[in-house]
Amino acid sequence: MLHHKDFRTFWLSHTATQFGTQVALLGLPLVASLTLAASPLQMGILGALEYAPFLLIGLFAGVWADRARRRPLLIVSNMGRALLLALIPLIAFLGILRMEWIYAIAFLTGVCTVFFDIAYQSYLPTLVSREQLVGTNSLLESSRSAAQMAGPGLSGVLIQMLSAPVTMLVTSLSFFLSALSLCFIKTEEPTPSRPDRARSLWQDIREGLQLSFSEPLLFGVIRCSAIFNFSWNMMFSVYVLYAISELHISSGWLGFVYGGMGVGFFLGAVLVHKAIQTFGMGPVVVGSAAIASCGGPFAPLALGTGSAAVFLLMMGQFFFGLGMSMWSISTLSLRQTIVPAHLQGRVNATVRFAAWGAYPLGSLAGGVIGDHFGMQIALFAGAAGLMIAVLTLLFTPFLKSKEKTMKELHRG
Repeated sequence: MLHHKDFRTFWLSHTATQFGTQVALLGLPLVASLTLAASPLQMGILGALEYAPFLLIGLFAGVWADRARRRPLLIVSNMGRALLLALIPLIAFLGILRMEWIYAIAFLTGVCTVFFDIAYQSYLPTLVSREQLVGTNSLLESSRSAAQMAGPGLSGVLIQMLSAPVTMLVTSLSFFLSALSLCFIKTEEPTPSRPDRARSLWQDIREGLQLSFSEPLLFGVIRCSAIFNFSWNMMFSVYVLYAISELHISSGWLGFVYGGMGVGFFLGAVLVHKAIQTFGMGPVVVGSAAIASCGGPFAPLALGTGSAAVFLLMMGQFFFGLGMSMWSISTLSLRQTIVPAHLQGRVNATVRFAAWGAYPLGSLAGGVIGDHFGMQIALFAGAAGLMIAVLTLLFTPFLKSKEKTMKELHRG
């Protein structure tokens, strides 16, 4: 697909976005924990605010993505993230950096992320044919995995060299370059269909909800994702603070730990296409969720300090990355194939609303549990939730079908 000029440009933009995201993934919590000495509850609130926009505006953003051209939404969203993250070193330089600023920037960056992610998932089918979706999604996921291998390590090194706030400039620059790259795509988007004047915003939202929850495959993905993401963020809300304060891991080694997720993501992106051809879409969806859940117990079992703790954390991140890479590619390709083009934005928004909307709830739960009962208890609770998420897939049609293509699976 790299011979396709516009897809190549889109891929480069996506790669820049992923590197920025991975640097920020570690950088923003470290600004709070290292620079501002945040408590477990404050870390939970920070994680909740990052993802709260998916609950608050996710469904409306999906309607907007269906009613408007998607490339301008992508450009404006990334420019917004670039400007917001550039404020952190400026505020730190002025000596007025407080948790309230971090909360506000995290929330507004999350608003931009909502529009970007929904428009991005809905935009790809305008560049490539449906038969090419698994291949192109695998290539995009490979970029994500490369960013996850290098980004956290780069973030850890930069934080040790420059400080956590200054490192946010690197993230800001990557989002700016991504937005700039998107300006050079030449493929014309189809003109969005004009909504019927008699149709309200809520009617459009309801149409997306009805398809998402009436289609058994889509509903199975949504239910599993919501429980999984709630549980994962219950863990992640205290993960960085636990590693630094309880296991005494430096920011540099913590970046190395997150690199394990990148290795897993890369391996998953390489294997998923062959796995679907060999085992079929359904078993791959269920198996990928099971693999990802295996990463949960490693963190709470990483007792003590030193290289053993680093190794256990890295292995947990590896299994999570491996499973989630295969899950993301297979389920996204499924949605892009079986959902009509005019409903792509709304269905993707519904999935994001339910799945990513669970993130802030999980963050708050993890912060409260960590504050009252200890961070290790929050990690164990989250790991148990990951297992429950996988069990829900046993009540879906995924394991009942052995067809190897998404279209065949949908027909079955």
